[in-house]
Amino acid sequence: MTSKNLFLKLQKEDMKRRVWTISLSMLAFFLLFTVVCAMKVSNFVYELKRVEFEHYSEWAYGQIKYMMSPTNEYLIIITIIGAIICGLSGFFYLHSKKKVDLYHSIAVRREKLFAIVYTNGLLIYIVPYLINLLLCFIILAVNHYFTMELFLLAITTFVHNLLYYILIYTITIIAVMLTGNVVVSFLGTGVFCFYGSFVVAVLEEYFCQFFATYYVSSKIDDLMTALSPIGNYFNTAKYIANGFGSEVITTILLVIAFTLLFIFLAVFLYKKRPSEGTGKAMVFNVSKPIIKLALVIPLSLAGGILFGNIAQSYYTTWLIFGLVFSLIISYGIVEIIYNFDIRKAFSGKPYLLGSAVVVCIIVCVFKFDLFGYDSYIPNKEDIKAVSVAINGIDSHIRYFELQDLNQNRRYVSDQDYQLKHMDMTDFESAYGISEIGIEYTLRNKKARKEANFFYINEVDDEGSKYLYYTIKYTLKRGKEVYREYMIPINKTYDLLQDVYEDLDYKKGHYPIYQLNGDQIKKVSSYNQFQEKEFSLNTDKKNELLEIYREEISKLSLDDVIETQPIATLVFNIDYFDLLYYVYPSFENTISYLNNHGFDASRVAQPKDIMKISVINWDYVKYTEIKNARATESVGTMYTNMDSEGRVTYTDVSFIEEIYSSLVLEDYYSDNSVLFNVENSIDVIVTIQIDDHGNYIENRYYFRAGEVPDFVKRDIGFVD
Repeated sequence: MTSKNLFLKLQKEDMKRRVWTISLSMLAFFLLFTVVCAMKVSNFVYELKRVEFEHYSEWAYGQIKYMMSPTNEYLIIITIIGAIICGLSGFFYLHSKKKVDLYHSIAVRREKLFAIVYTNGLLIYIVPYLINLLLCFIILAVNHYFTMELFLLAITTFVHNLLYYILIYTITIIAVMLTGNVVVSFLGTGVFCFYGSFVVAVLEEYFCQFFATYYVSSKIDDLMTALSPIGNYFNTAKYIANGFGSEVITTILLVIAFTLLFIFLAVFLYKKRPSEGTGKAMVFNVSKPIIKLALVIPLSLAGGILFGNIAQSYYTTWLIFGLVFSLIISYGIVEIIYNFDIRKAFSGKPYLLGSAVVVCIIVCVFKFDLFGYDSYIPNKEDIKAVSVAINGIDSHIRYFELQDLNQNRRYVSDQDYQLKHMDMTDFESAYGISEIGIEYTLRNKKARKEANFFYINEVDDEGSKYLYYTIKYTLKRGKEVYREYMIPINKTYDLLQDVYEDLDYKKGHYPIYQLNGDQIKKVSSYNQFQEKEFSLNTDKKNELLEIYREEISKLSLDDVIETQPIATLVFNIDYFDLLYYVYPSFENTISYLNNHGFDASRVAQPKDIMKISVINWDYVKYTEIKNARATESVGTMYTNMDSEGRVTYTDVSFIEEIYSSLVLEDYYSDNSVLFNVENSIDVIVTIQIDDHGNYIENRYYFRAGEVPDFVKRDIGFVD
């Protein structure tokens, strides 16, 4: 009983000295919850009396839900700031020699003293939060906005915020235990909160800059977020708002585990903390070199890459300068903070030398690729499956994934989706492309080295377009290896054709293989002449999906290059429109659409084309420069060209010859890696779409080498 009374008495005394913190917490939650809630509700009630907006009540309720939800940024910011303030202020006496002697002279075990201060720091957050949350509930109930859904949402948000409050609060206390000065404690808190993310970001930059085959995965962003308690806080709030998936539950369990570990660490440090450490930058001598090296090495690496990227030319020279400069500056600052004496900026020279050696080794590993990162390829017998993503083919395809248990979806990158959902077990051709990719990667690295310039034009290969090729090797032992290559397509086309025709590739490349009729809300189709939305039940949708999948599985790269789509299918899923081309070879799909009232077989014929206008932008620019320099106006060289450099053709024979050499601009953009075009020439085709004079205009390009001679002559085009 005596022990309990003493605990409560000391707790009460600690609260008295922290009145300002309590007041600040109460004020913050009063404004955020009680005042804001009252303002919003009164405004909603007023607006409902004067507006006739059918869904206004739903919108108003949604605003209240947001205020109570985990994604309320103001509540998150208050929680973070409150945790840091309470952590720093709770053990403030550790920064004063007199107060340390006073507190530690009390006949109470240090564990109990820690528990008193730590518990008060929690109550300063919890009590004002709950009081004002209750007041907010009362306001909502009086105005008929309170529901059980809101109550459960608010409690979930409270538990989530409390969990991260305790985490950040405990991290701040650990920083206080390690330091003897309030400013250094604050800096230490910042380091602990962002150090992991910073180190990953620096290493990521080195991988990007020095390893040409490194694949920048979105997983790195997730890792950087996860390693920062603050970033993790925001991220988890977003996912909780959308439903509790397994990933969220795993994250919360990990946060709880780390929080408990940090609490034990904080208690241990408090018990071991020497009283004479007060006033020093670092209390424990053993931690000084560890923290020093942990700070100086990544800061030096970051400085080196920063100077190198800014300079670009003579990259290595500026990289070395940045490394040396950042090493000296960061080491000096850390030593000044440690000793509170600028004269000791370079004391402990062995640690400076050790930092320099470690930095040098790390940079050499990246600079000279000592472990053969860019030349590495797994042995075939070790590979279970392969996934590939090819940039510049079917760029119109949109990829999405389920975001939460409520079946909400979000767009994802084409690379991430394909590498995740594709498993090619027959990977000979894909593997062969990688081998060619390694060859060209090493050639490019050698060229950069000889040029002493970090960014140069990649090695040309007979004017071929370059293929951006990303591959994931899934090894039999479970490891995943990612690489990215840039390769001349003329060296890989046959292999690429084999990859494209592989059914496992198609299933990972086209999300339509994952669709079923229940997911599709609407189906429509359009071409140059018509647009139609179909009334299809689930069975009919599944029938269309099956027909289309069967035909697209037979599509080859030659088909993509040599023919052009005659229609586009649109599958609507919630807010997502998925577009798929219908090619002339898709006879069953065309027949299905025709049977449902859409003429998918109709294509523009020369007789439908009213005119074709051709502009040679190279000639136009040349003429503009020439006119600007002349003392008097200069006319165009070609009589068929108008004042804007445009030549227009209306004769059917000319139109027929021109039109057969064209590729639609949008289609070229979607498959740009497969086509060579004369992109300095714009071609505008005007097509009559009905008998009433209506027409459309589409932009085209000439395929490379297929510009008719009479067009060359008329527009002044030179190959």
